[in-house]
Amino acid sequence: MSDPISRLDQFRADAPGAPMSSAAEARRRGDQIRRRKRAVVTAGAAAVAAVVAGPIIFLSTGVGDKGIDPAPAPSDSAAAPSASASTSDLSRDNLPTEGDLVADDPYPAWVQEQTYDGEGTDTYNDCLTESLSDSGAEATFRRDFVAKPGEEMADAAGTLNAVVAEFGSADEAEKVRTELADAAASCPAVDGAEKAGYLPVEGGVISDGSVDVVTYLPDDPAMNARWEVATAVVSAEDRVLVMSRKRGVQDYVSPTTLQTSAVNAAYRMVGARPPADPSADPTETGSPATDGLSAVNLIDGSTLPALDRFESPLGWNQYTPASDVPTLACQKEWLSSLGASAKVTSDYRWDTDSAMVGQVHMAVMEFPDENAAAAAYNEVMEWQEVCPANKLGVDPEVTSLPIDVSADLDAGPKRAARSQATYPGPDGNDSIWFETELVAEYETRLVLVGYAELAGPCPPSTGDKNDPCYQPDQPDSWPDRILAIEKAAVTAGISDLR
Repeated sequence: MSDPISRLDQFRADAPGAPMSSAAEARRRGDQIRRRKRAVVTAGAAAVAAVVAGPIIFLSTGVGDKGIDPAPAPSDSAAAPSASASTSDLSRDNLPTEGDLVADDPYPAWVQEQTYDGEGTDTYNDCLTESLSDSGAEATFRRDFVAKPGEEMADAAGTLNAVVAEFGSADEAEKVRTELADAAASCPAVDGAEKAGYLPVEGGVISDGSVDVVTYLPDDPAMNARWEVATAVVSAEDRVLVMSRKRGVQDYVSPTTLQTSAVNAAYRMVGARPPADPSADPTETGSPATDGLSAVNLIDGSTLPALDRFESPLGWNQYTPASDVPTLACQKEWLSSLGASAKVTSDYRWDTDSAMVGQVHMAVMEFPDENAAAAAYNEVMEWQEVCPANKLGVDPEVTSLPIDVSADLDAGPKRAARSQATYPGPDGNDSIWFETELVAEYETRLVLVGYAELAGPCPPSTGDKNDPCYQPDQPDSWPDRILAIEKAAVTAGISDLR
């Protein structure tokens, strides 16, 4: 029997009228459709990131309608279709909806403003110098969002848009994603742009993704803030999502809301229902739509006790480490080696006018079952005991072996172990980081906390007058501060399970 694609070629050659797709094109489109159907069927749990509470201070002077007013957009009816739309099954249905987006508290929800066939006529991201069409996209669609008009603080929330594109292959899509992510991180189109933060976007249907944040000074000197551009670039199969948020800020807050929005949008891009969609059926993929981790499971920085040995203009400030920083100084491997099915993290620092003097690193991990969680707990305890670590480029030294503190925490964990370690401070002299490390287990979940204070050569005061390092002029709140941070972390980490 002859090849049906060969018969299609013959029919194409004999048939009058408009030209038809070639055999290779037919095979390629069929492969794309089959891949997408598989992606929809097998899409598992997404890494739904936390919406981290914490104040972002926006000034209304210069950062309102005047500061963020986008260029006028053409109407839906006037929008030009993507040049290659006829060869793609990408459509407006693959754009995120209002329900897919997460807004920072206390700002209003995002609402749809405009939808385009194509990428629109105005610039949708200050950092990107090349359009998706110029990068070889076969079809593109764009949707713009604004904070709900008339609501309190709507003018300060900024703007958000999403562009989806389809390419000829998954490899081509990933190549473009990498190039766009590099541009989002370096922002070559803006003079003086500074990198402010980064988060991964991963899980479920996503092939690869990231959120990069840059800030830069405005042209208007009266605008008492900096522009912040956060860009999520995500690939899934042969498609790429670019989600951009621009707003005026004074303080940086990790872009976890954009991270969550990008995860939801990636599902929508490939035709699957996002995990956040209340109509999504968890049984469709044979596994839960999410692993239950969200903002509820992370510390609110405003509740952390003050590091009262040092004055700080900001207090505990959430940040994204510039390079990979372990949650625990003593951890042997990155946490991904423990086999968790989901993980959320947060990082805080306490700064004086000249240096960082306090750090809080927290991770909450969900495991497939209680046995897996218990095995991971035992592995972390081994790290605490022998500290076989070099993630910080130094060799931490264990100063206190892990002890059971589950009763002290009074927060419900089945097991909890606290240890202490030290490692050299940044000046290489007498300064030392004194780190307290905690791992707590509850059902299928682990909570890890690494809390470090800079001191030296003596540790922070414990109030023990018999200690050779006792310093009567120092507050003796270190032990209480350790316990308060641990209790807050564990309480939040397992709050949805109790």
